[in-house]
Amino acid sequence: MATGRRLWRALSEPGSWTPRRPRPVGALLGLGGGLLVTGSGVLTDLLHNAPSLYLLSLGVPLVAVLLGLPLLLGVSRKRHLAGLLLLVIFLLVMVPYGFRSAVLDRRGEHVRVTVTEVRQGRDGRTGGATYTCEVLDERGRSSWLRGSERCGPGTRLGDRLAILRDPGDLVGASTSDPLISFPVLVAYTCGALLLMAVIGAQAMDRQPAAGPRKA
Repeated sequence: MATGRRLWRALSEPGSWTPRRPRPVGALLGLGGGLLVTGSGVLTDLLHNAPSLYLLSLGVPLVAVLLGLPLLLGVSRKRHLAGLLLLVIFLLVMVPYGFRSAVLDRRGEHVRVTVTEVRQGRDGRTGGATYTCEVLDERGRSSWLRGSERCGPGTRLGDRLAILRDPGDLVGASTSDPLISFPVLVAYTCGALLLMAVIGAQAMDRQPAAGPRKA
């Protein structure tokens, strides 16, 4: 109960919570927020065959990070807040695309496929039209294309395409060659997570104390 009250106070009164060791706690909060966003990005790729409405639920961790992290850290300096937001945006863009690209770069195979189905949907965030295409290779193995320049309003049944896909279907197929390898993905992601930890430590350490310190 005491922990719950402290958490509620920290969220409702930004800057009111000062732990005994502010820098390590701030670093853990920044790192934890970055890991949550990174995990959501990886899940986006792993669940590429899941319904769109299910994938939208991955936005919950993002909202929790964007709203909860500044409140818990008591971020009052604009440079700290701007730094955290830029790093979160970077991870949102880098991780989903980078993970798929890295998997395809390591074990992807080029195949010729035929479009067998085109599904039109609606993006729950922007309201625009989205297209998902099922394609079939010469051996009868099917794959799905999403968010591709070769799968759109002009795509027709029977169209022939060249795609790059993962034989294990861990991530979605692509119509373009990968640009990001695993070493690049790991280096950039770890760098962003480290910066979030540093900013979290600085933000927590510099917030003014509000009353006696509590654990």
